[in-house]
Order: sequence, then C-alpha cells, then structure tokens
Amino acid sequence: MDLRQRKISPTMPKELFLNNLTFDQLTEEYFKVDAKDLMAKHGKSFYFASCIFKESDLEKIATLYRLCRFIDDCADELPPAESARAMASIFDDLNHPHNQTSFNLLMAEVEAFGVQRWQIKELLIGAQFDVQGGQILTQKDLMLYCFRVAGVVGLMMCPLIGVTSPKAYAHSIDLGLGMQLTNICRDISEDADNNRSYLPNLNSMAPEDIKNLVRETLDMADRYYFSAYDGLSYIPIRPRIVILLAGELYRHIGIKIRRNHYDITGGRTYLKLWEKILVSIKCLFKLGQSFFWKSKGHHSSLHFPIQDHIQGYTQGNIG
Repeated sequence: MDLRQRKISPTMPKELFLNNLTFDQLTEEYFKVDAKDLMAKHGKSFYFASCIFKESDLEKIATLYRLCRFIDDCADELPPAESARAMASIFDDLNHPHNQTSFNLLMAEVEAFGVQRWQIKELLIGAQFDVQGGQILTQKDLMLYCFRVAGVVGLMMCPLIGVTSPKAYAHSIDLGLGMQLTNICRDISEDADNNRSYLPNLNSMAPEDIKNLVRETLDMADRYYFSAYDGLSYIPIRPRIVILLAGELYRHIGIKIRRNHYDITGGRTYLKLWEKILVSIKCLFKLGQSFFWKSKGHHSSLHFPIQDHIQGYTQGNIG
C-alpha cells in the first residue's frame, strides 16, 4: 500500500507553510519569540518534563530548542525555494562564525553553553536531507538520519545539564535515537501526506506488513531508550530526573501506538495531560531502581550501523 494515496487534495491550502513566509521573515519572527514559550508550544512532552529544571538551566535548554526548531522549520515549513535558500544561508553562517547575522548571534549563545558547531552542522545536514527529498533505503540510512536529527541533540544537551564524563556520550546519543524512532512511527501518516517516508521500503508494503514494521521499529526504539537509561547516573540528580521523565513520555507514545494495534493511519498519536501525569507517577517508582544510580557499560553493537560516522564523537575528541 502506498501511504501517499492519503495525500491531501492539491486544491487545499498547504497549512504546513508558515503563511508562505520567506526565509528572512521566518528569521525575524523566530528571533522575536520567547524561547520558553516556543518550547512550551511545540515541544510539549519535553517542556512538561523540563519544568523540574532550575530556571537558569531551562533558559539554556529553551535557547538550544529555539535554534534547533528554527533549523527544522526552515526545512519543513517554508516553500521549497525558500527552504533551499535557508539551508545555504545557515551553512554559510556555520562556516563563517564572524558573519554578523541573527543566526550566528544565537549560535554564539549556545556555543557559550558548550554546544559545538560540528553538532549543529550534523543537524543541518539532516534537515537538508529532508529539503532535498532524500531517500532512506537501508537500516544504515535510517540510523544515520536519526543520529543527525536527534542523536546529536543528545550530545548537545550534555554540557547544558552538567554532564562531564565522555562515557555518557554514547548513552546520550541513544536517547535521541530512541525518541526519533518513536517520532518516525508516530508521524508516518503525516509524513506520507508530505511525500516523505523514513522507514525502508514502507511505501511498497501491505497494511499488515506496515504494522509489523512499526512494531519492529518501536522494539528497536526501546533498546535505545533502555541503553540511554543505563547512562543516567552520569547526569546530576535534578536533570537526571528530567531526562528519565522525558524519555518515558516519548516511550509511552510508542506504548500507546502498540495499544492501538500499530494502526498509524488515524493521525498523530500523543499523550493527553492525564496520561503524562500517570507516566510521571510511574517514573517515581523507577527512581529507586539500580539503573538510576549506577551506570552500565554501553553496548557498541547499538551503534554498529553508524559506527564509521560517529567514531570519535562518543569519546568527545571532535571539536
């Protein structure tokens, strides 16, 4: 079944475009908005968890979120020609730190927190993949894409939440991988409306095969979540609770998809407020478990599909 058969009528307005803004207009709008308000509106699950942070830490994370969301919206929410121009402009800014641009001003802020330019470049390459209509044909393609758009965000978060041990980096990547795999399963229907597919061979599959693929992908996501939790003890206690809760909120989106018998044609799956509260209560019982207090070694096999690409990243020796 070709999921693109669900595509909206071409006579309908393209609601995802932000009123057909230009790149310059989008940039102006983004740098006027309050970063915490932006995260509260668009990153509801993580913002729900992050309210436990100290105000100063929340400000840093919201600033990073604004930068990452800006790149994401440049890729996804602008007309194609403007998206291409946006990608070129941001690449130029990243390669020329002394350019006096709005993006480089924001980049300087997150660099002061410990975020590195190569990390943002990886994120941008992932966004450019979407703009150029890249195809994911293999498991390696899938995992490399997930690393670029989410795993690297886990690395960016480390200095913001007080992580200092390089041993934590592989686990931080895994949380991003788990979350992105969940996102991909959650958004299959919406992505199909936009002629995008992130799971290999998805569009040629029968409905039952798609459900099996979603099940396998969510099972894989769980392996990355649990690996991420094995590194929680490298995180100071307060943000450690936040990261566990954020991971569990995303993981329970996958659990909800399972309860719906892997049917992803009915629109995006999300957690209601009462479900988030229930997950939060369940997390309290996890605080006494050994993984929360004592780290375990990382299983290198989890990074096998992308080991050539990320070699060195997990040791913290790439700047």
